[in-house]
Amino acid sequence: MRKLIVLSLAVLMTGIFTINAADESMVERSRLAAKLLEVRKIGKILDQTFAWKKRLEAAMKKHLTTHTKNQTLIIKYQQEMVDLLKKTFSWEKIEPELKKIYSETYTIEELKGLIKFFQSPIGKKFTLKEPQMQQKVMEVFQKMYSTIMPKLNALGNAIDKEIQEEIIAAKKD
Repeated sequence: MRKLIVLSLAVLMTGIFTINAADESMVERSRLAAKLLEVRKIGKILDQTFAWKKRLEAAMKKHLTTHTKNQTLIIKYQQEMVDLLKKTFSWEKIEPELKKIYSETYTIEELKGLIKFFQSPIGKKFTLKEPQMQQKVMEVFQKMYSTIMPKLNALGNAIDKEIQEEIIAAKKD
């Protein structure tokens, strides 16, 4: 009986130590994830992304206001959209989510390796050029998207037409 109690306590203590080690591991991973976000300058990249979007929005605004009589209305709603995007995607809201994703995705060793890489000269160069790369990738995607837009519109119209036909047919029955 005494051996059973000692064995039970040993198993229980092992479980407690394992849980504690897992908690410590997650705390360390979370700390390293925060360091990685800092080293990668994700907050700065986010700010640059919003600056790029502002330039795009200004170009859109110029185009729309030259073709629309309700310039004030367009400007009002565009500013509301920008404000909503800024509020929703602020660094204060994104950072904890990214930290969680990084700490759940990577091991401690992987996070340390990534931090070491992004602190290296080539890693710093990567971080510096990443916004430019993202902009170029976005431009490629936009160009590709614009080529299929007429087809997507045609598909959407075909779907609408079929739905309308089904509604009319159902009303006749």
